[in-house]
Amino acid sequence: MAVTTDNIRDLLNRPRGLNEATITELITIRTAQINKMARGTKYGVDSAVDTTLKESAIKCLVCLDSLNILVDTVPSYYSEDMQSVYDRRFQQQIITYQQRADEAVALIAEASGSAFATGSTKTRLV
Repeated sequence: MAVTTDNIRDLLNRPRGLNEATITELITIRTAQINKMARGTKYGVDSAVDTTLKESAIKCLVCLDSLNILVDTVPSYYSEDMQSVYDRRFQQQIITYQQRADEAVALIAEASGSAFATGSTKTRLV
């Protein structure tokens, strides 16, 4: 299953003002980022990240980016009396998706400070 614009629209409850091309570009950007961050099997350890975890992280990050865009476009799509309602709603969703994105990226990323080395050394103990 791939991340689609419909997935993002469904997660955000199909808000007005979110362009198809914008979502597509955000998916492309975040997919490249997640693919670069995801740990692999390059160290001989069989702990590569599966596609589902990558796609979940991409969805959370794209939703977060989309919400940031929506906050800026609220005045264009909603009347003045509704702007504050949607602005608060989007701000709350941003906080929620930021937490989800942080958790999702932590699941797939290489742990900071992790290292892998092979080999042996000869030491003399006194």
